[in-house]
Amino acid sequence: MNARKLLRGIIIAVLLLAPTQVFARTWTSMPEAEWSYTDPKTEDYYRYISLSSSEIRKNNLYYFSNDKLHIINTNTGKHKATIDYLKNSNVKYSFFGSLAQVDNKGNVYAMTAVKTSSGNYAYKLTAYNDAGTKLWEKPYKEKIRSIAGVLALNNGNIVTYLETASEKFVTYTYDTKGQLKEKKEWKSFINGYQNGYLVTVNIIGKQASRFSFYDDSMKLKFSLNVNFKDGYYSGITAEGLIIFYKYNSATNKTTYFAKDQKGKTLWSKELTGQAGRDTLYDHHHHGEGTFTSWYGGNVGDKFFLIDRKGNTQQLTVGDFEFQTASDETVMLKTNKKVVIYKASNLSVLHSITLTEANKEDQFLYAGGGIVYRIDEKNVISKMALGKG
Repeated sequence: MNARKLLRGIIIAVLLLAPTQVFARTWTSMPEAEWSYTDPKTEDYYRYISLSSSEIRKNNLYYFSNDKLHIINTNTGKHKATIDYLKNSNVKYSFFGSLAQVDNKGNVYAMTAVKTSSGNYAYKLTAYNDAGTKLWEKPYKEKIRSIAGVLALNNGNIVTYLETASEKFVTYTYDTKGQLKEKKEWKSFINGYQNGYLVTVNIIGKQASRFSFYDDSMKLKFSLNVNFKDGYYSGITAEGLIIFYKYNSATNKTTYFAKDQKGKTLWSKELTGQAGRDTLYDHHHHGEGTFTSWYGGNVGDKFFLIDRKGNTQQLTVGDFEFQTASDETVMLKTNKKVVIYKASNLSVLHSITLTEANKEDQFLYAGGGIVYRIDEKNVISKMALGKG
């Protein structure tokens, strides 16, 4: 064997034994868009698209603008439908959450209300498909105290909740065809739906409440008493861990801790800085599925992730926003960069260096290295960062 063949064999062996790494692609300007779409303006006023008003489901981008809901095909960038969901409604809103949901089939559910002659609000739920066609409508006769909302469950059912008195609610459960499956009265506050759990709250003392967690069939799974002297409730993970946090202003430290369903503390982590938004907050997850294996968010000028065993990772970022995706990746945006990280080790997958011309743009992330850029003129552009 000559020296050249020997050297080649050594190089091949080293490459086979070397660990696989993921390298970042960095652009000093934006990569070429797969498509761009411009939101239509109205003559009287113009509203910017926001991240809280955008969702991605079933190859569609849903967003609110000019008091209407718009649907764009994410494969082609073509407009599919505009839904005038607020027509004749006295309750105005333009966000996803308590009053509007998109289910796992791409159908839209919007709660609206009309003010009656007695001064009360008469609510109704309207269902639309992703072509903008109205599917069905459900009006409500209850006298609502202050809160009404809609939830899209993982099993495909739709639940509306109406506050009829202090800590008293009524819920209606429908299938996707609008057939009523169950009406239920609750002597508790409906706190929302998160990671497959319907969460209710009852006040049991001046600084204590009982949190109860139900499955998609409205069956009680477990309850937990929470004393707010010990910490504030953050949410429940897809694995069923209940997360709390407590900030100490004297030391400028936040303690995060997780309990199991019997109330046993599984881990506790003290991090420097004041707690900010976390990954259990819905407006940081715009795509389908859930961010399952990690809990994290911003504390001070850092982004952190904690796994189910309490192992912690941190990045010092400064002023930033973050979004999570179901493929266990995270996007962080500062006024200088947009960076996508692999959650398991916070290694960089992709990065974009922003310029003065685009540092104020918004970026919508739903995983797979796909980023939707929204500029100040409401031009939406789809960029595949894994290509190029």
